[in-house]
Amino acid sequence: MKTNDVTQILYNGNVLTMSVGEVQNAQAVAVGRDGRIVAVGSDSDVLNLAKAKTLCTNLNGRTLIPGFFDCHLHLMWLGKNLGNVDLSSPPVRDKDDIIRLLRERLAARPDDSCIQGNRYDQNKLTSGQHLTRHDLDLVSTNVPVRIVHTSGHAAVVNSLALERLGITESTPDPAGGEIARDGHGQPTGLLLETASWNDLDRIIPALSEAESLDALGRANGYLLERGITSASDANTAPQEIELYQKAMLRDLLTVRVNSMVGWSEVMSGVGEGEVPTPDDLQPGGIGFNWHRYHVGQAKLFSDGAITTRTCWLNKPFEKIIGSEGAPDNFGIPLHPPEELREYIRLAHNAGWQIATHAIGDRAIDLVLSAYAEAQRLRTRSKPGHRIEHCMLLDRDLIARLRRQNIWSIGQPEFLSNLGDAYITALGEERTNRLSPYATLDAQNVAQAFSSDCPVVPGAPLDGIRAAVERKPSSGRVLNADECIPVETALAGYTVTPSFATRTDRVRGSIEVGKWADFTLLSADPLTTPMSEWDAVQVAATFVGGACLYGAEAIG
Repeated sequence: MKTNDVTQILYNGNVLTMSVGEVQNAQAVAVGRDGRIVAVGSDSDVLNLAKAKTLCTNLNGRTLIPGFFDCHLHLMWLGKNLGNVDLSSPPVRDKDDIIRLLRERLAARPDDSCIQGNRYDQNKLTSGQHLTRHDLDLVSTNVPVRIVHTSGHAAVVNSLALERLGITESTPDPAGGEIARDGHGQPTGLLLETASWNDLDRIIPALSEAESLDALGRANGYLLERGITSASDANTAPQEIELYQKAMLRDLLTVRVNSMVGWSEVMSGVGEGEVPTPDDLQPGGIGFNWHRYHVGQAKLFSDGAITTRTCWLNKPFEKIIGSEGAPDNFGIPLHPPEELREYIRLAHNAGWQIATHAIGDRAIDLVLSAYAEAQRLRTRSKPGHRIEHCMLLDRDLIARLRRQNIWSIGQPEFLSNLGDAYITALGEERTNRLSPYATLDAQNVAQAFSSDCPVVPGAPLDGIRAAVERKPSSGRVLNADECIPVETALAGYTVTPSFATRTDRVRGSIEVGKWADFTLLSADPLTTPMSEWDAVQVAATFVGGACLYGAEAIG
């Protein structure tokens, strides 16, 4: 590298490289014309590379880290949500608040074909109960109304929406889903798992290409504000790949993105002997840049969520007060076991890294068995398969994760945002076994952190705090033995996701040759106590050396 290729130097900083090499801390970083790091070291050494036209930025002692990497979120869903009614609790307290907010949207936008709300969570309402179609009928009987659970695994709709979806008393539950019914067998409006997203085109018109690109642009800005420079979209439909590429080419997607392509959707359009390889689904063409957008993993779902009581368990959920006589609920497997095993086998044989959603212990057991069977039938060198969420674990499952070299992809914000509901759904003992980050680390299980945003807000700084404290809004700690140090949590949002996505050669740490993707923090996360954690804020976000958020903070 010629010194005249140095276009920018960031100096007088506390640089946490997150490198496993010799340079753990530095003061300055030099960036080359191609957006990669050309030098890391002391101020004196790096500033010596400066030329007349080199931009030199004084960090004024603030902390520079590798850009946050969220290796499991939902870009399109996030972008859509940012255009819908936010029903988060707080501030939403009860069904009256929800009805009021939805009515306000209808009054403001009377021509909308469907009134939509998101981040709804019955567990945080004063009643603790789901809304019904009758509640949403108070919003409108002339326009479909749909509110989506914060988990994404359930929705409630009004009577008109049920009618347009063709759901009646006699409609059977779909495979992998459930239509909730009252004591008379009538649909309540609550739809679980596949029932909540089947046939949505009957009530919600598909977004135009322009609207979809706008949604991705909104999501991109949201991530940059939180210091995120790389993200994995955790369920990209095959037909959306070209759209994501267009967003990249138009600079609407400036965060680096890899897509986990929805594997069941891929296979639904594939004939015998036509299973695609990862190369087959990669976008390309003039202007395409793999480092900015590519297809990374095959994504599958094995079960649902805890908050909707749809994850698949070995022992049933705790009874809901007032439903003591109801049948035991073990959750919902989203595929028959043999079908899931076959999907995994086909993806494994085609060379994919597989990422399977599994939260309940029964689901995790099935996925681990399917991965082991696929590897036994066709041995691959370090396939790097993943289990997304990987929450309800015991000693045997942890040992199998380690033995099979399977990644556990956790979401610490689940504990802080949803933890109180977990105790209600699972009881004390099982809740204490959820997301055992310290044990996984001690047992040398590969793990990386993410958010599943918009299930939770998706700020890595909040996730780090959650991993360290494991404290939901009630203030009780969910198994203090599983709290981890800040250093471990920070690695989980920077360097380890690069290994979990096979992009570690160019991302995840501040080292020469890697992309100049940085997050500038207002305080040092390694020395700031949790009691003062709010002082740690994202000041600026850099991708390829370009400051894409917080330019005013760096002068």
